[in-house]
Amino acid sequence: MDYQFNQDYILGCQATFAMPHEAFGHWLNAGLNQPQHDAELSQIISQAESVLAGARMNWEHTSDEYQLTLEDGSARIRHQSLADDYGLADAGLEKDFDFYDEEADSHCGLEDFIDALQDWQSFVRENSG
Repeated sequence: MDYQFNQDYILGCQATFAMPHEAFGHWLNAGLNQPQHDAELSQIISQAESVLAGARMNWEHTSDEYQLTLEDGSARIRHQSLADDYGLADAGLEKDFDFYDEEADSHCGLEDFIDALQDWQSFVRENSG
C-alpha cells in the first residue's frame, strides 16, 4: 500500500493513498488529522491489532462520513454515501461510477493498515504544533 503524508498550512496534516486505497486517505483527512484525535487513532490501532491476533472476530468504527470494518484479516473503509441506508447500493449506477467507488470504498490487509496508521499517527504528532 503506497501513501504519502504532507503538511498543509491551511488544512493541516494530509494523507494521500495510491489507488485502490484512496479512501483511507480521505478518511484520515476527514476526521483524524489533528493531534486531538491521537487517542482515537490509538484505539483504532489497538482494535486492529486485536483482530489481527485473533482476540476479536471483528470491530467497527463509524464516523460522520465513514465506516471502518476490521474482520477476516482485512480493513475496509467505506464512505457512508455508499451504504445501503442511502439507497445507492442498488441504484444501478453507471460503470463510470466505479472510479468514484474506489475513492470511497477501499480495503487492505490488517498488517498494512496498522503500519499506515502508526506512520500517520507519528506524522501528525511530529507536524502539529
